[in-house]
Amino acid sequence: MSLKIGIIIASVREGRNGKVVADWVLENGQKRNDKDVTYELVDLKSFDLPLLGATPTESQGIALKNWSETMASYDGYILVTPEYNHVVPGALVNAFNFLNAEVNNKALAFVGYGFLGAARGIVSFRAHLAYQQVAMTQQQINISFVSDYKNAMTPDQEFAPGAWHTPELEALFTQLLGWSKALKALRNGEIK
Repeated sequence: MSLKIGIIIASVREGRNGKVVADWVLENGQKRNDKDVTYELVDLKSFDLPLLGATPTESQGIALKNWSETMASYDGYILVTPEYNHVVPGALVNAFNFLNAEVNNKALAFVGYGFLGAARGIVSFRAHLAYQQVAMTQQQINISFVSDYKNAMTPDQEFAPGAWHTPELEALFTQLLGWSKALKALRNGEIK
């Protein structure tokens, strides 16, 4: 059974750290050489989504269609997110509020980054996603500006994830792929 996994860069902020973290996740996923598994980056910033409830412009209507189709095309997701004021970015919450069937009965894993690895934001967003029928892995990765960056919060900062994340990341991929396969079989009617 083939699987397609989207690695979502959740921040749309200028100067964000999400791209480098998502690239690290992608690189590690590809190194696994999982049979029939494809990993792709999905950058939320590339979708010009309107605020939920606002009348979309023509281009935002197209962006909404593209967002829906993009998310529907994946069998599972890895969400790379920071936290702002102890929650995930508002743009991420807004983007997921446009989804329902696209993400139902699909698996999702979290990779958070920030001073506390986005732990508080992830906890609150788990509740949100549960109501969208998203199955979330137990294993998550929490990247800290304190221990996983050199010269953190300076113009010279460099992402340098600790070696302790390697077994965590392996467990995350294993859990995500297992759930994604089972849920794809369920969606395809192979499990009743």
